[in-house]
Amino acid sequence: MNEQTRQDLLFACGRVFSPATPIDTRDLFAGRTHQITQVGQAVHTRGQHAIIFGERGVGKTSLANILKSLLESENTVAVKVNCHNEDTYAMIWRNVLSEISIAQEDEGVGFRPKKRVSLRNADSTLGDKVGPEDVRRILHPLAKISSIVIIFDEFDRLRGSKIQRLFADTIKNFSDHALNATIVIVGVANDVSGLIKEHASVDRCLIQIRMPRMTPVELKEIINKAMLELKMSIQKDALELLVLLSQGLPHYTHLLGSESTIATIIGGRRKIAMQDAKLGVSSSLDKIQHSILEEYHNAISGQRKGTLFAQALLACALAEVDAQGYFTSAAVREPFSKQMGKPYEIPGFSQHLDKFCNDTSRGPVLEKAGTSRRFRFRFKNPLLQPYVIMRGLADGALDGELLDLLRKKQDAQ
Repeated sequence: MNEQTRQDLLFACGRVFSPATPIDTRDLFAGRTHQITQVGQAVHTRGQHAIIFGERGVGKTSLANILKSLLESENTVAVKVNCHNEDTYAMIWRNVLSEISIAQEDEGVGFRPKKRVSLRNADSTLGDKVGPEDVRRILHPLAKISSIVIIFDEFDRLRGSKIQRLFADTIKNFSDHALNATIVIVGVANDVSGLIKEHASVDRCLIQIRMPRMTPVELKEIINKAMLELKMSIQKDALELLVLLSQGLPHYTHLLGSESTIATIIGGRRKIAMQDAKLGVSSSLDKIQHSILEEYHNAISGQRKGTLFAQALLACALAEVDAQGYFTSAAVREPFSKQMGKPYEIPGFSQHLDKFCNDTSRGPVLEKAGTSRRFRFRFKNPLLQPYVIMRGLADGALDGELLDLLRKKQDAQ
């Protein structure tokens, strides 16, 4: 491989892998066929709207970007806006309507005046106060001509019950009047009520779309699409390692895929081998967000020599989880025992779990649900869990039986 080819591939690698920003190109987007289909059903059903929810890092913004490009056509106007902490209901809708043009007929001048058609932004007709009825009134004429889809990304960043109520009223208003416009709400939440607290009256209007972590097949598709674009390939065992360490989060697949590809290109090769994948893991650890590094070091730091917080945290990351990402104390027992090389019962590490949940100096890094003797635990920041596993692999703590345990966990999910 000559130097020019190497430089070209390194440049292209930054385009096909996107760990820092959401995907906005259909060619590079992978998976989520079921979720895209569900949104399509809502768009083509008058009076239906969609709400997409799930934990951080599962690719909701990438999906929102692709939905806009997929739905936009001659007969459909698609608008996507990002919500911010300081936004009000009026501010958000001004942003939406500023992206939509309305044709306006103006009277001509002279003896035989001809009407002139001009375009203006839809937000120009908004008054000082904006409510659900004002929005519907403005969109009504356009909705007779074109289908309208409005995507609100990062909806969970909006503050206050008033704005939640106004959006619930807007959805109900659109639905009651059978307006040819679909609202798609996207945000971080465990359930729908976490995004729209005033949702009881609009339940029937909403298609609820959960975004789970991606399957191994979907994660492999991300890497295989990148390899196709780069005219490169990857060995099966290397591919499986990158997917295994990603833990269903596409952010890590892009990061690990990018770093492994760079290591391969620098080595003058076009096929990613296991040695390149391991180099990619090592370099990825240096590019993790600072907030995640800080969470990890706070969680495992100990005042006394010989504390087992690092082992306990890795055991939590390896524990088998339910559909919501929760694990039990009993699920921690096997990975903790395998690290220690001898059997451990729950009392041997239960105090570590408590500190991960309650000790402010350690985060907390876990959240707890349920009742006594039936507590379930989950990482507060989903992006921390894969980092803990990657760190365990790099430090030599994750190998042999523990690596097999991780594979069994993935197969079980």
